[in-house]
Amino acid sequence: MKLVAALAAVAALAAGVPCMAGDAGGEDAVGDTYVGAAAVMALPQGGARMARRSGAALRVGRYLTDQLAFEMEGAWMEDRAGLAARGVWHWWGYERFDPFFTFGAKGWMPRGMAGPFAGVGAFFHLDDSLSLRADGECAGAVDDGMACAFTVSAGLQYSF
Repeated sequence: MKLVAALAAVAALAAGVPCMAGDAGGEDAVGDTYVGAAAVMALPQGGARMARRSGAALRVGRYLTDQLAFEMEGAWMEDRAGLAARGVWHWWGYERFDPFFTFGAKGWMPRGMAGPFAGVGAFFHLDDSLSLRADGECAGAVDDGMACAFTVSAGLQYSF
């Protein structure tokens, strides 16, 4: 499963997720590309083969519609690395306070866990390009029984 998550990440990047086009933020976000950095903490539960870890994450994404974005994330935590392919669905589009749902697949290497996840978060848009972002997600392990891991993150995001 870890290999599947890694291949999905590579395929998405090769498909042109980081291509830059469109205008930043505002009412029409279709085609906007963004990058972000965040502090991340993993909180494993239910027998997961991981321990609590903190680290950093980098994200790159692109808006497919005004409410739906696709992004890739790479995270580094003490002795683990993670990859995620994520959909971000904004509840009502671009507003100063902008809550969203997340869904996708995530994997932690080495000897971590891999599987689907879902979560919630919110943006606070400082202007049309710069935003504060906070997320919380729960990932289930398809390769580790009933284990799950919660992750929380907070950081900045810049839209091109």
